[in-house]
Amino acid sequence: MHYHFEDFTEAEYRRLIRLAKAKWTFIDIVDYKQPGSVCLWRHDLDLSVHRAYRIAQIEREEGVKATYFIHLHSEFYNPLEAENVRLLKEIRDMGHQLALHFDPNFYSSMLNQPEDLLSFLELERVTIEKFFRTEVCAFSWHNPDIGNWLELGHDKIGGLINTYGSYFRENYGYCSDSNGYWRYRRLCDVLETAMDKKLQVLTHPGWWVPTAMSPRERISRCINGRAKNQSERYDQLLAENGRMNVW
Repeated sequence: MHYHFEDFTEAEYRRLIRLAKAKWTFIDIVDYKQPGSVCLWRHDLDLSVHRAYRIAQIEREEGVKATYFIHLHSEFYNPLEAENVRLLKEIRDMGHQLALHFDPNFYSSMLNQPEDLLSFLELERVTIEKFFRTEVCAFSWHNPDIGNWLELGHDKIGGLINTYGSYFRENYGYCSDSNGYWRYRRLCDVLETAMDKKLQVLTHPGWWVPTAMSPRERISRCINGRAKNQSERYDQLLAENGRMNVW
């Protein structure tokens, strides 16, 4: 199997955006039932807000908008850290939408009745709206194949657009970079053949980097980058407050 590591660079990302906007109209997620050749381009933020910020810059430069789904329980970043809040607000101010990347399995021991799921979905929606001063109108499942969450095919759940709802499945072609490679269809093939009248593209910004790397190398890049930032933040805090930095 060829994994096409060369696809996952910033330069190739820009090329793919240009291919897509030449053949589809990019739409906001609230307009998902809009007729015609439309593209819903979205990102699940599993790994890195910093990578999301860079991808958002490229999209702004190319004149398109996307939807960024924030994961409140990511083990790779804390969306409520001051720097990440700032970056996510800047992504919002570029004209992109913020939405919720919801992990129902985080609450597995607390889901005793159907209303519990709606309660936690609402809790996370409100959290994002309050911290980022934006309206949240959609959500995506995190790891939906764990727990059979894809079986909930309602177009809206708890008042939020479900990106895996029946309308998307029946009307949109789908392409995802899950796990840092093309599990089903290669995005450049999808865009070049343009067989899908309506298209939903899911990317995870942590996979898109300046130079080609394997998925495991890209994961390490995120981990090491966060560790470096945390170390520098600690040193700066001590220096700014006149405290000893004891080694």
